[in-house]
Amino acid sequence: MASCVPTGRVLGRVLQILRLPVLQVAFGGLLLVAAVLLGLFAPLDNALRGPRYGLAPATASGAIVFVDIDTASLASVGVWPWPRSVHARLLDALMALGAGRVAFDVDFAVASDAAGDAAFERALADAGGYALLAAFQQQQVGVTAPAVNMPLPRFAQHADPVSVNVNLDADGIVRSYPLGMWLGGRWVPSIAAVFGDIAPNAQGQFGIDYAIDPASVPRLSAADLLAGRVPAAAVAGRDVVIGASAVELRDFFVVPRHGILPGALLQIVATETLLQGRALVGAGLWPELAAIALLIGIGAWLRSGRRLWLVAIACVTLAAGTEAAAALLQARVALLFDTAAIHIGLAAILLTALLDEVRRRGEQHRLAARERDAVRVVLDRVITDSFDGVVIVRDDRRIISASQSAARLLGHVLIGEEANAVLPLGLIRVVDESFARAAVAPVHEVAIETAAGPRQLEYAATPSSVEIDGATRDVVSLSFRDITERRAAEDRLLYLSRHDPVTGALTRSALIEEAQARLSAGQALALVMLDLRRFRAINDTLGHNQGDVLLRLVVSRLRNMGPDAVARLGGDNFALLAPAMDGERLAGFAESIAEWLSFPYQLDGGHSAVVAASAGATTSLVSGSDAETMLIHADMALSAAKESVGSVVRLYEPGMDNRLQASQQMDAALRGALHHQQLTLVYQPQIELGTGRLIGAEALSRWNDPTLGIVSPADFVAAAEETGLIVELGAWVLEAACREAATWPEHIRLAVNVSPVQFELSDVAETIETALQRAGLDPRRLDIEITEGVFVRNATQVTRTLEMIRAMGIGIALDDFGTGYSSLGYLGQLPIDKIKIDQRFVRELPGDPESIAIVTSVLGLSHALGKTTVAEGIETAAQVDLLRAAGCTIGQGFHFGRPMSAAALLELASGPETAAVA
Repeated sequence: MASCVPTGRVLGRVLQILRLPVLQVAFGGLLLVAAVLLGLFAPLDNALRGPRYGLAPATASGAIVFVDIDTASLASVGVWPWPRSVHARLLDALMALGAGRVAFDVDFAVASDAAGDAAFERALADAGGYALLAAFQQQQVGVTAPAVNMPLPRFAQHADPVSVNVNLDADGIVRSYPLGMWLGGRWVPSIAAVFGDIAPNAQGQFGIDYAIDPASVPRLSAADLLAGRVPAAAVAGRDVVIGASAVELRDFFVVPRHGILPGALLQIVATETLLQGRALVGAGLWPELAAIALLIGIGAWLRSGRRLWLVAIACVTLAAGTEAAAALLQARVALLFDTAAIHIGLAAILLTALLDEVRRRGEQHRLAARERDAVRVVLDRVITDSFDGVVIVRDDRRIISASQSAARLLGHVLIGEEANAVLPLGLIRVVDESFARAAVAPVHEVAIETAAGPRQLEYAATPSSVEIDGATRDVVSLSFRDITERRAAEDRLLYLSRHDPVTGALTRSALIEEAQARLSAGQALALVMLDLRRFRAINDTLGHNQGDVLLRLVVSRLRNMGPDAVARLGGDNFALLAPAMDGERLAGFAESIAEWLSFPYQLDGGHSAVVAASAGATTSLVSGSDAETMLIHADMALSAAKESVGSVVRLYEPGMDNRLQASQQMDAALRGALHHQQLTLVYQPQIELGTGRLIGAEALSRWNDPTLGIVSPADFVAAAEETGLIVELGAWVLEAACREAATWPEHIRLAVNVSPVQFELSDVAETIETALQRAGLDPRRLDIEITEGVFVRNATQVTRTLEMIRAMGIGIALDDFGTGYSSLGYLGQLPIDKIKIDQRFVRELPGDPESIAIVTSVLGLSHALGKTTVAEGIETAAQVDLLRAAGCTIGQGFHFGRPMSAAALLELASGPETAAVA
C-alpha cells in the first residue's frame, strides 16, 4: 500500500508535465514521425496530389498517336478477337502512311488461324523492326505464380516485345509506371521506355504526370484506318500505340484527376510524361521529417500562450502555404512532396488550441462563479466598512444594508429600520424618485439637516432587482458622501481665483471680466491705473509683512473713494473702475486718488510709511467698449505720467498708441522678413595693425523692407529684443554667417554679436554648436561678441555658458568696453579672449587727452591680462599710428572699410591693397 503512494505521485507528476504545451507539441511531432515511417498518411497524400495536377494543366506533344479499337471498329470487323489478318492490315496501312514505331497493346501469345498468323508475320517482317508487340504477366485464379504472356516466336523474330503492365496501388489507382519488367527470364522494357528513348536496360519506375490531358492525344479510329480514311499527315513520322477503348474489351484503369482511361491511352500518357521531362519523383523521407521538425518548433511557439485567433490564422496560412509549395514543386520541377503529415500536425495544433481555449473559458467561468460567491460576502463587508455612506432600501421602504459611515453621518441605527423614519427628508425624496423612475439617477447634490448641523451631500441612486430569500425584489442603492468641507474649499478657491490673496482686491482677469460685463450692458466706464512710488524701498527696509500691511491699507483707501471695483494688477500696481466722466472731472478724480494715497500710513509695530502714486486714466468714451483695450490705454497713460516731470496724472490720448502700433508693426514686419529671407548680412573688415593684413570680419545684419524701407539695425534689433524674436534672428545670423565664412581663407576669422536676451531666453551654446555643424566651419575661426549687459542677470549661469563656448575652441570678445558698468577689478575673472574698445573713445583720438588716457589704460590692462584688443571706429591714419604704438592688436572702422558684402570682402582679402589699408 505504501509503495502505491509514490507511484501515484510520479504518475500525477508525469501527467502534469505532459499537460505542458511544448511537451504536447513534441509528443505529437513524434507521433507524426512514426505515422510517416509506417506509411499511414499515404492515402491522404495520394488524395492531395490529385487536385495539384489540375493547377498547371499540360497538353500532349502529339508525337504519339492512339489508334483506337473502339466500339465502331469492333462492329466493322464483327468478331473479337480479330483475325490476325486485320492487325496485318492495320500495320501495313500505318507503314504506308509513314508512321514511325508501332506498338500493339494486344495479346499475341497464342496462335490464331494459319492464314491470319501468316499474314501478320509477313506484315511484321515488312515493318522492318518498327513494330513492337505487347508482353505482360497476369495472375491466374488458383495459381500462385503469375502467367507470362510473350508474343509467339514466329512474331517475336520480327518484332521486339514491350511490357504493357502498369503499377496498381493498394486502392487500385495507377499513379506510377515501370520502365520495364522481367518476363520469361529476360528484361523487357515498357512502351514508354522504348518510345521515350530510355536505355533498354534502365530499371525502376516513375510517377505519371496527370497534368497532361489525355484528350489532347491524337486519336484515330481503327475502323477509319482500315477503311483508308486517315490522311498521311495524321501519322507520318509519329509513333503509334494500337489498343482498345471499347467497353466490351474491359481494358481500363482508374487514374487520378481523369477517372478511367483505356490501357493504351494510359501507356501514351506515361510516354508523354517521359518525353516532356516530367517524370514525377518523390522528395524522399528526410525533407518531410525536416518539415515536421520545423512544424514542432512553430507549434511550440503557437501553443506558448498565443491567442486562439492567431493560432487559427497561422495554421490556415501555413497549411495553404505548404500546399501551394507542394503544388509549385510538382508543377515546376516534377517533385512529389508529401504534405499530409504537415496538415495533420497543423490540424492537431489548432484542435488542441481550441480545446485549451474551451478548457480555459470553462476555468474562467468556474473561477468567476467562485469569485461571485466570494464577492457577495466581500460586498456585504465593503458596504459595512465603506468610507462613503451606503444605504440599500427594499421596495417596502425597509433598509436592508447600510455602511457604518452612513449611520455616523445621519446619527441613527439604519439596518432594519423604516427609511421614512431614519433618513432625512432630502434622501427620502431621492429614494422615492428612484423607485418611481426605475433608472440610474445621475450624480446630484442635496442639502440635509443633521444633529451636527446642515450638511451638503453628493449622491447617486441606483435601482435594481435582486434575489432575496428566493424572491425577486426591487431595491435602491443610495451612495452618498459629505462634501460640505469640499464645497467650502471650492468656494474659497473660486474667491481666490478672482481676488488678490493679500489685499482682497480683484485680480487683473476679474477686473477685465467685470468691466467687460458692464460695457457689454451698455454702461460707460472710467478706468484709473495707479503705480506706487517708493513702495519697493519700504518693502526692502521694513520687510514683506509690513509691505503687505501697506498694500491692504492702500486698497482700503481706494475702496473708500467709492469706485465700482478695485483691483490689484500685481506688485504695486492697482486699478479701479468708476462711472464714466468728462476729462476734467476724471483728471480731478485721479489726482484726488493720488493725493489720498500719499498721506502717511500707520503700519504694525509703530512703523509709519509714506508713498506717492502716479495715475493714468481713460474712459470707454475714448478707448471704446473693450475692457482689455481700456486697460492698455490706461497703462499707456500711466507710463506717460511716470515719464513726465512733475506730473502724477495723465489721461489717455489717441496719439499715445502710435508707439505701440509702431512696435507691433515692426515686430510683424521683422517676422515676415525672417520668413521671406529679406534680411542680408554685411561684413566689416578687422585688420591686424602690426601688419596691415585682413584677419577677420564682423557680421552685421541689414534689412530693406518693401514697406518700411531701410530699417536701422539699432531699431529692429531693439524691437527683436523686446519681443524675444532676437532668438530666431540671432540663430539665423549665426548660421548664415558661419556658412559664408566657411568659404573664406582659413586665416580670416568671423565675429558675430550675441544679445544678452539670447542668453536669457535660449541655449546659446547649443545654438552656436548647431550653426557650426550645419555650416561646416571650424569653431576656432569664430568669435562671438557680447556686451557687459549679459552679466546683469544671472552672471553665474552666463559665465558657465561662456566657458562651455570657449571649450569648443570659440573666442569670446567683450564689445563696447568702457560704456557699461564693468569693473576693471574682475575683468581678469571673466571667460573672455578679446576686449573691444568702444568707438566713442577711439573717435576722439588723438586730440583728446582724456580719451588717450582711457585707451592706453585699457590697452595696458588687457596686455597684462593676456587679452587681445580690438579698437572700433578707426577713421584716420593718425588713429592707427597712435593705437599701434600703444600696443593695440586689431583695428576696425571706416578707415579700413565700411561694412561690405562677402564677395567684396573676399576681393579685399585677395587684392594688393590689403596690406596698404593701414
